[in-house]
Order: sequence, then structure tokens, then C-alpha cells
Amino acid sequence: MNDKTINNSLKSYEIGPIGFKEKASRRLVDVPYCHIATPAINTALEQIRNDKRTEAIEGRLKKPSKGATLLLRDAEGVVQTNPTKYVDTLVNGLTFRFQAGNFFQNNPYMLPKMVDLVVSAATAPSPIGERMTHLIDCYCGSGLFALGSSSFFDVCVGIEVNSKAVEEAKANAVLNGIGNCDFVSASAEAIFQSRDPDFPRDNTVVVVDPPRKGCSQEFLEQLDRYRPARVVYMSCDPATQARDANFLVGHGYKIVSVQPFDLFPQTRHIECLAVFDRVR
Repeated sequence: MNDKTINNSLKSYEIGPIGFKEKASRRLVDVPYCHIATPAINTALEQIRNDKRTEAIEGRLKKPSKGATLLLRDAEGVVQTNPTKYVDTLVNGLTFRFQAGNFFQNNPYMLPKMVDLVVSAATAPSPIGERMTHLIDCYCGSGLFALGSSSFFDVCVGIEVNSKAVEEAKANAVLNGIGNCDFVSASAEAIFQSRDPDFPRDNTVVVVDPPRKGCSQEFLEQLDRYRPARVVYMSCDPATQARDANFLVGHGYKIVSVQPFDLFPQTRHIECLAVFDRVR
């Protein structure tokens, strides 16, 4: 959000563009209407743009020193702009409650399909034909994949460094009456120390959904030592996923399938699901 002061004595100013950064630039492009947003978000966007400009001119809005960010979270048709307020969203019959400002996939049309494919990949028989009984969900957030898969497994455990998200995951398990999921607040690397040998390698699938930087070398090395039967890897950056895939393939895993998801049409951003089975 760029701005220009028009009257310092009254603490009144004009707001410039409200939108997104131009590609390969720090310049803001004004976006009065977003063609890939939901109708509810576009309705709220028009109102909030008008409100913020009025508040700035009337001296009721604190002038930011380095711009500001607006949040518009559509949860079941209700748009929340306060990042600390809780919202509910329904995914494949499960209710997920989380703070509006916390990370949660925000394409309501593609999200159920993503979860379906993660569940399908995780629950397929192991490479030696055995049932997968245990699931470890690394970088689990508020529990999307662990809870979404829970009815197919004996035990699920999720690990997430964000303690607030772990609280949400535990609350979501209670909210949905799910009793076979546990959630741990720690870095992803710690999961193997706490769950080995409790989880049988030949019947365990590890789901990973790391941030854009991908998995750390420490995590990959611990994953290699643990050697689960399957790794289901969701990524928001194909480049770092390819780097990590190279590690897995070089350490006894084969790529079973790769499926991209166009969550953000008309942009370069995609999610990509890669499935790896242990072969040696």
C-alpha cells in the first residue's frame, strides 16, 4: 500500500494503489477486482478499499511507514479481515477451525481434490502388498492431511513448528470426534526421534507439506534412516521438490506418480503432489 501525505497537521493522507506487487518489481499494481478470487472476496474487497481510503482522508487510519497488508479470508462465503479471528471451513465433511491469518490452503474448489489424492496415495497397499496402518504428517499445520486421512489408519501423528497451529489441529480433532490423531509442536526433524520404533516402517506413510524452501537436509537424512514404506510429498515449489526428489530417488525410493494442482490460475504458482515408494 503506497501513500502520499496531503495534510500532516490533520494526519490525513491519500492511499495509493491497493493490490499486488508487479512481477520482478516492488511497484504495486492497483487491483479493484480480482478475477481469480471468490465472489464474496471481491464484494468485500470493494468495500474495504472504499473504507480504508475514507479512513485515511479523515485521519482515522494510522499511516504505515512501509505499507500495509490487507487480509480477506473467505470461509464458507463469510469474509474475515481480522487475522486473529477464528473461521470454520468444511473439507470433505470435516470442519477445520483456524485463525484467519494462519496458513490454510485458500482455494475451496481444488482443496477437496487435493485431500482426496493425498488420502488415495497414502492408503494404497505398501510396495509389498501390506495395508498401511500408520501415518506421520510433517509440517501438518492445523491438521488437514492427518485428520482427512485418519479414518483409514490405526494411528496418525502430525508435527508442526507453529504451536498455535498445533493447538488448532488438536481442537479440530476434538471438533470432528477423531480420537486416533496426535499432534506435536516441534520441528519436523524431531518426529523420527519420538516415533521410531513405535511406527512400523513397512506400514508407515510419511506425508510432507513443507514451506517453499522444501525439506531441510537434516530432515531428509533422518527420513532416509527411518525409511518408511512411502513418502507422499505436497509442494508449493516444484524446484525444491525436484531437489528433494533427487535425494529420495538416490536413497532407495522410486517416483510412483506426480500430480500438479493449479490452485492459482493465471499465475506461475502451483501445488504439486509426488508419491515415492521404497524399493530397497
